[in-house]
Amino acid sequence: GEPACPEELDRHRVLGFTQPARLNQWPLRSSRGELWATRPCLKASSGETLRRLALQGEGIVCLSDFQTHEDRKAGRLVQILAEHTLTVWNPVHAVYYRHTTLAPRIRVFIDFLAAKLQGPEGPLSAPVESIE
Repeated sequence: GEPACPEELDRHRVLGFTQPARLNQWPLRSSRGELWATRPCLKASSGETLRRLALQGEGIVCLSDFQTHEDRKAGRLVQILAEHTLTVWNPVHAVYYRHTTLAPRIRVFIDFLAAKLQGPEGPLSAPVESIE
């Protein structure tokens, strides 16, 4: 069955990551706080591998929306514990050598990403900054 609260996850097959360990801290509001430390019964280093395992019914996994959007839309995966789930935004960084001239195609790509990440409802991540 489906867990009704985060505490019930301990009685289910949880899939997780081998590294980094912080990926096994799920953003769930519970009696333990706002991060739920999972004890995966099966670990992999790849989110895609964990997604495929979940599609085969091997367990419950916490993955990014971009990895699961199409599967949820098609009904192949379902979100559980939605009322306990916290929204988490991870930063996106464009890293390049500061003492070199950026190729125009790189500058255009960075500007494109910055515009996309702003979204219609405001910024989805920290403001775009240049680090000198």
